[in-house]
Amino acid sequence: MRQLKILVYGDMDLNIMDGSAVWLTSMASMLAINPSVKTDVLLKAKKQNTRLTGGISNFDNVTLLDPFETFPGMPFVNGNRIQVAEALARMEVLNKKNEYHLIIIRGFALVKEMMKHPDLMKKTLPYITDFNHDPKIISDTERSELRQVYDSFPNMFLQTEATRAIFSELMDVSGDKVAILSPMIPAQPNVPDYRNRNNQLIYSGKFAVEWYTEEIIRAARKIEDTDITFRIVGDKFQGDLRARNGKIKQAFQQTSNIDWVGAVSRAESQEYIASADVGISWRSELIDNDASVELSTKLLEYARLGKPVLLRRTKMHEQLLGSDYELFVDTEAEFLEKTQLVLNDSAIYKRAAKAMYRASQKFTLEASYNRLKDILWSYNQEPMNLLFASHDLKFMTDIIDYLEHQPNINVKIDHWTNHTEHDMANSKAMLDWADMIYCEWGLGNAVWYSQNKKPNQKLIVRVHAQEKRTPHPFNYNLEAIDHIIAVCPFIMEEMHRICQIPRHKMILIANTIDTEKLDRPKKANIDFNLGICGVIPKIKGLDKALDIFEQLWQQDKRYTLFIKGQLPKDVAWLMGRNAEREYYDAVFARIRAAEWKDSVVFDKQGNDVHEWLQKIGYLLSTSESESFHTVLMEGMAAGSTPCLLNWPGVETVYPASSIFETPAAIVDFIANNELNETDQQSYKNYAYKYFNKAKICHEIENLLTATFAG
Repeated sequence: MRQLKILVYGDMDLNIMDGSAVWLTSMASMLAINPSVKTDVLLKAKKQNTRLTGGISNFDNVTLLDPFETFPGMPFVNGNRIQVAEALARMEVLNKKNEYHLIIIRGFALVKEMMKHPDLMKKTLPYITDFNHDPKIISDTERSELRQVYDSFPNMFLQTEATRAIFSELMDVSGDKVAILSPMIPAQPNVPDYRNRNNQLIYSGKFAVEWYTEEIIRAARKIEDTDITFRIVGDKFQGDLRARNGKIKQAFQQTSNIDWVGAVSRAESQEYIASADVGISWRSELIDNDASVELSTKLLEYARLGKPVLLRRTKMHEQLLGSDYELFVDTEAEFLEKTQLVLNDSAIYKRAAKAMYRASQKFTLEASYNRLKDILWSYNQEPMNLLFASHDLKFMTDIIDYLEHQPNINVKIDHWTNHTEHDMANSKAMLDWADMIYCEWGLGNAVWYSQNKKPNQKLIVRVHAQEKRTPHPFNYNLEAIDHIIAVCPFIMEEMHRICQIPRHKMILIANTIDTEKLDRPKKANIDFNLGICGVIPKIKGLDKALDIFEQLWQQDKRYTLFIKGQLPKDVAWLMGRNAEREYYDAVFARIRAAEWKDSVVFDKQGNDVHEWLQKIGYLLSTSESESFHTVLMEGMAAGSTPCLLNWPGVETVYPASSIFETPAAIVDFIANNELNETDQQSYKNYAYKYFNKAKICHEIENLLTATFAG
């Protein structure tokens, strides 16, 4: 089984609740979404509590590695936390043992140390946050170091598009090696109800001058005589507030409308936010200003739980929430005014809460993984094991040939005897090998593989028209199928209408046409040559094709009908059905008795359709039902004039000018039409635009790659 093995290390202590530590656990949670991604998280410090690690320790595909117990005998300076060089030494050991595809690290000092380890560098994706964003202040040394990082690593993470723009300007680079790693939050399982219940504001996070800790206390005291309360979550003091932490703790405890709960786990923090009513993300203009390019994780945590938030107006916040967001606050007076407003006006509360929640949906773990999966999986150069399972691969030859020539894909085929019969032992062995299964036709093959595939394998099913007339779609294990491909819009809607296949499961990708192979010069004197390819079973309407030909022949004896493909007498199952046998007995008796019988030519079935079409001026389709009718599109690619009787959904595939309501209408069209190179080229252009094999093969390859990374 193909896996993506990742080592994650951040130069931060997960015993302390802060934004960088939350990032690390969010990264592990995001990677855990795909069971094929196996993540090792190397810890910086001995585990002293589970406030953060508890949220990721139960994932089956995430392993937490103690920096001391995992590496007995390795040196260290501090018995509680490893230093940057010590972390790199441990990462070297882990990489030799586990052969990671990708290493993700955070911390500028760590990144600079990594540059001493070239074997690790080539598989490392660094996340850079701690650099000076101001071109007037950044030093030449820091600029040089950042440029070296950009030049040395295959890719790098920055937090926002604004950060990338500033970085690109500072470094004078295009920024094409930069991927955006925004803050990540768990999805909220239920849509919030956007109601104020308790008149409670909440602040959760660290305490620092720029984070307005003391300003929040002063604001709380000014409304101490109201029913408005403040809940404060956290215990980490930074910068100048470290020296004043005793005084601030005392203020927390002595202010009657403040409930300070101290340090809690991330899960408990989310519970406190959920039970509160308004989030506080009011920070200093030194942090939150128009030049700010970083996005607060805590802001998104309030947002995902549907809480309106008091925050400073900045360009980034306006881009996130809209310039008309009603709870932007800069001064204390605005903070107090907007607090009263949002808690007392339910309409404003609901509008602000909805705006926050909508914004948060772009940053869920699932949304983040979907944005990043392509770059993450690009580090795994091992080929995908792709298994095709089908009883009939006639529409897949171009696609399979293309995929077999891709260096990142190994292809095997599980050939089924018919719709339901197969070599069970062989299929099980193939299944053990496969990363991705592609069922061509959604018949018994799709039922069996959907019921037997493993959780970390991907399954794609392609349906045509036959499926909707069988019980097989009702027996799919839909949860196990990643995508169902329909070959035209009509079949997509029919599979939804008849078989209750959810639309979100379905993707539209047409059959392939080898337009280059089919684009050959027409033979001379083809103006009176009609063709029909594929005349079994009876829904193909051979009798109607004979009606069209007969009426034209009666007008002009130069008309000839060429019939190509398998004949009924050669198909045992068809001859075993009374209705089919009787139909064809009557059709062939009609031909034998007709005065025009010598103008009906039967051409053998074979792989020479491209040559056969060179003599066909008008290609008929008289079917009652089709999904795509590939040979008709092949005829267009060959410049033959298509004439189709209207079957359900035909207008979703073919141009309206080629569709007719009755055989008589086709007769009138052909009798009064003159073949010309302009029309022939327009048919070729249509086929090339929508169905040429290069286009379709790339669409299939992109789907396989994206699905596997999902």
